[in-house]
Amino acid sequence: MLCNAVKITISRPLEKNNPNDKLSGRKILIKNKPCFQFESRRDKKAFHENIALSALPEYFNGKMTAYKQADIWYENGEHKTIYNNKGILHPHKTKDGSRPRTAAAHDNEKNYILKQGENIPILCELGVFNKDFRVIKGMNSKFKQINNFIELIDDTVKHAALPEPVRIVDFGCGNSYLTFMVHYYFTQIKKIPVHITGVDLQPGIITRCTELAEKYNYTGLYFKCADIKEYTPEIFPDMIISLHGCNTATDYAIYNGIKWGAEFMFIAPCCQQEINAQLKRADMGELYAPLKYGVLKDRFSSVLTDGLRANILEIFDYKTDMAEFVGFNHSPKNILIKAVKSAHDKKYKQNLKDKTAKLIADFNINPTLCELIDSI
Repeated sequence: MLCNAVKITISRPLEKNNPNDKLSGRKILIKNKPCFQFESRRDKKAFHENIALSALPEYFNGKMTAYKQADIWYENGEHKTIYNNKGILHPHKTKDGSRPRTAAAHDNEKNYILKQGENIPILCELGVFNKDFRVIKGMNSKFKQINNFIELIDDTVKHAALPEPVRIVDFGCGNSYLTFMVHYYFTQIKKIPVHITGVDLQPGIITRCTELAEKYNYTGLYFKCADIKEYTPEIFPDMIISLHGCNTATDYAIYNGIKWGAEFMFIAPCCQQEINAQLKRADMGELYAPLKYGVLKDRFSSVLTDGLRANILEIFDYKTDMAEFVGFNHSPKNILIKAVKSAHDKKYKQNLKDKTAKLIADFNINPTLCELIDSI
């Protein structure tokens, strides 16, 4: 039965002009009542619908008139695929969706900072843990992503002299899995007070996250509906977080961090489209031969974009590194830019500045971050 599902994905639209290629649903609690929240994306924005369990079959059947396939995961590990064939729904045979015993044992051996069985009610509310504080089937990748991100922060700050409270801004916080867990890490594990502001453009998400912060007494955690280009905090933050900021949103996060003098930045870019669109055949020279293939040009553009961002951070006295915070098999957008305030030799910075300028000139590109830092 659908009401026993923990995750539903509806995909492969029948019409090519359907703006949503996929609907992703997960079971959540709203005011202590279970329901399903479906997310769709249009024009790079996420939209959410909350469906009561009693209305879920009608909603599901209605959506399946416009899609070819649905995948349903259950808490007991079962996985069912349903195909739409000329208006008739055909369930595929139910499979055991649980992980192999050896893989489960291997995961249990990992010394995660956040552990299964730990009493973290907000992860139940967000659909990561079940009522027994175990990871829900289908959410293992999300749980691993959260842990890897927290571990990167822990490795970076564990020997640092941190102020109290640590002031953090999370740009594009979305559903705020990481925002809540960064708060949990500092207050419950490090025993350090924090002042965290999650910033996002979607009023519904901000309202929802604010309610959860109040419900679970996440003191010092606030949410604000604002554009990253216009937001200015009352007190400049010690840390900037931005996970999967689309295209130039990442540039604004880095620019704000540099402008405000943040000690730490953890930036995971996404959708690096700007330079891809600016690269022209006439400017690529010999590189055009391999980069005429769209997928290779896209990957090269992403590497070039993030390389330039890292260079600029170094020029502004940040010790910068790149890390994979989640495996490529979970997401190809798995690069995280880690920057820690430092001091570099003037000669080194000038050399890097000259090489960066030449690279920009050679490809005849105009990255947003370069324009932004001109005002600093």
